Amino acid sequence: MASERRLTATDRRRLIVRAASELFIVRGYSGVSMDDVLAAVGGSKGTLYRYFCDKSALFRAAVESLCDEWSGPLHAFSPGGESLPATLTALGEHFASVVLNPQAIALHRLVTAEAGRIPGIGDAFFEHGPAAGYAVLGRCLRQARDDGLIKVEDPARAAAQLYQAMLGDAQMRLLTDAPRKLTEAEVRASIREAVRVFLHGVGVPRAD
Repeated sequence: MASERRLTATDRRRLIVRAASELFIVRGYSGVSMDDVLAAVGGSKGTLYRYFCDKSALFRAAVESLCDEWSGPLHAFSPGGESLPATLTALGEHFASVVLNPQAIALHRLVTAEAGRIPGIGDAFFEHGPAAGYAVLGRCLRQARDDGLIKVEDPARAAAQLYQAMLGDAQMRLLTDAPRKLTEAEVRASIREAVRVFLHGVGVPRAD
């Protein structure tokens, strides 16, 4: 890292995590060593180990960083004045663009493979990944409930259920490399149908 002395500690850490993230996605956890990361970013071993005591700590930071980066646009989602079905459908399409892309699928597979060997990595992935999406969707459902549009006891639980209904099939096919993946049109149709079924089940009847 030729300009190492000019970088702040935060900048140095970010560069290390970024390089490690790219290596883990391409090579997997076992295919990456701390020396590989050092070769990618330059600098000294002392600098690398000052931030991360071992590869598992670096892997956790990489997982959290990637999930935060990909879920960032979700937190900026604004439903505007759209109808509730349109808002939920737009959110579902937002989720699809994040969780169904090849890098996200690769990371999901990688975390699943290593979850039994690296304590806490599954929790880190869930909290920075799926839970972030559930929270955004949950806030939308809570607002709809408060506005009298739907009736749900637990918006957070309902959000997780709707999320899985919208994307579970498409995501599982990709994670398991099923022979047939859903097309973009089929994913959009799945999202619309999940929203329709969800709202039909929780909609508040209104008198004509």
